[in-house]
Amino acid sequence: MGRLPDNILIFGCGYVGSKLAQRCLALGMRVIGVTRSSERRAALNDLGIEAVVADSPANLPADLLAEVEAVVDSIPLARDGARMHAPQLDWLPELAPKLSSVIWSGYLSSTGVYGDADGAWVDETWPCKAGSARGAGRLQAELAWLQSGLPAEVFRLAGIYGPERNILARLKAGGYQAVAWQPPHYSSRIHVDDIVAALLAAMRQPKAGRIVNLADDLPMPHAEYVLEVARLIGAPVPEILSEQEGEQRLSPAVLSFFRDNKRVSNRLLHRQLLPELRYPDFRTWLASSPIRQAGTPQNNNPRHLFHE
Repeated sequence: MGRLPDNILIFGCGYVGSKLAQRCLALGMRVIGVTRSSERRAALNDLGIEAVVADSPANLPADLLAEVEAVVDSIPLARDGARMHAPQLDWLPELAPKLSSVIWSGYLSSTGVYGDADGAWVDETWPCKAGSARGAGRLQAELAWLQSGLPAEVFRLAGIYGPERNILARLKAGGYQAVAWQPPHYSSRIHVDDIVAALLAAMRQPKAGRIVNLADDLPMPHAEYVLEVARLIGAPVPEILSEQEGEQRLSPAVLSFFRDNKRVSNRLLHRQLLPELRYPDFRTWLASSPIRQAGTPQNNNPRHLFHE
């Protein structure tokens, strides 16, 4: 197994980026985080991250970019009214030539690029037919990185969960609604700790052009998932809606996350990066997590279960 880079530049130090940064710091790496907010810079500095404020990655100091050995891009899609746009198209062509010391880079994408697969198992060779603007935007960003001339890899993330980002408190509050699609619509999840572990493994075993699904071992229809989680934590039973009721009572934004029906294969992840996951399914996490009993407030917006 190869060595880790000496330093890493992280675009988009949100939930996953911050968790990755803290792990890299613990391993002795220099971590630079890019933000557009002075307030966010202070929060990142408090975590030990060397935060830099820039309105665009292309405007970072040239001497800093020339030193960087690893890059992770976790920048969300930009919104132009109802249109979703991949901002990488604007700044990556200018940025890439300045990253002269980079030996590894990773773009955090979404399994939404595959679109609907009618419940089939979807691996990295599955044709990308994104059925949403989010999925199409993510695919644009993937291609921008893969065609950038940098040693880039793409990681297609399933629904992200972990501490501070889950539906436990919302389930405990009662009144949670989910749709029982017919036939059942499968979705996949991944714990943030396994995302971080996969990225570190890829840094140690880089392979330019590689695309890897990051999902756990248990795809499950969302309605079945929330029913089981509620039972395991002793929360009120969620209200399961028919498709017609869901269309009437849930917003289009919420429904859009559950329309696609696919089971995401993680065979390549197991074969090349992580033979075993720390959390092969949500049951493993709940069994080991104090959050199960604590019921502390979490980030419970349904869209926060998914990497857009």
